[in-house]
Amino acid sequence: ANRDFQGDEVMLRDILAVPKYGNDETEADDMADDLYEFTAKSVRQKGIDLGMDYFLIVISNNQTNTDWGLQTAASLDGRRKGVYMNPANNPQGGAAKSGPTAVLNSLSRFDAKYHGGSVQNIKFTPRMMHEDKEKVKILFDTYFKKGGCQLMVTVVDKGQLEDAQKHPEKYPDLIVRVAGYSAVFVDLDRTVQDELLSRALWD
Repeated sequence: ANRDFQGDEVMLRDILAVPKYGNDETEADDMADDLYEFTAKSVRQKGIDLGMDYFLIVISNNQTNTDWGLQTAASLDGRRKGVYMNPANNPQGGAAKSGPTAVLNSLSRFDAKYHGGSVQNIKFTPRMMHEDKEKVKILFDTYFKKGGCQLMVTVVDKGQLEDAQKHPEKYPDLIVRVAGYSAVFVDLDRTVQDELLSRALWD
């Protein structure tokens, strides 16, 4: 990790090829869920130990995933040194390759009784939100029936965010969901913009 995979290109290729959280892959999702429950239950118990009912975590990091990523070495999922980390409980940018249903199936695994709120970000094109709106409705309904929490949806055309980085003057009113809040895309720091760009856009 300290070498940022320099000289370890074969290992990096193998790491990137293994199943990742966010693709409805049982083993990867089980690992994410185990880590979530360990953290959430430990925090919950700390409140009980202090004579309170309990403490609850909130799975939302606003843009801390980007800020901390800048200061963090490479990680064992293949993330390079200084690159943003995944936002809240969403898959790492570029890891979700099996479609929106798979993403939401992975996200819905976390038992909501152990947290006080969580952030799920997802991006769709306007075409999908209009022409396939019944499919999107079924997708969202199924996600919530499986125990999923709130969804924060950004609707943009393919290439729109990339163009907004190059020509910000053309997009003064382009609003995106970051993580727990909305913002004008062109007003965001470049590293936060890059993390938003890394999220899968479903069409």
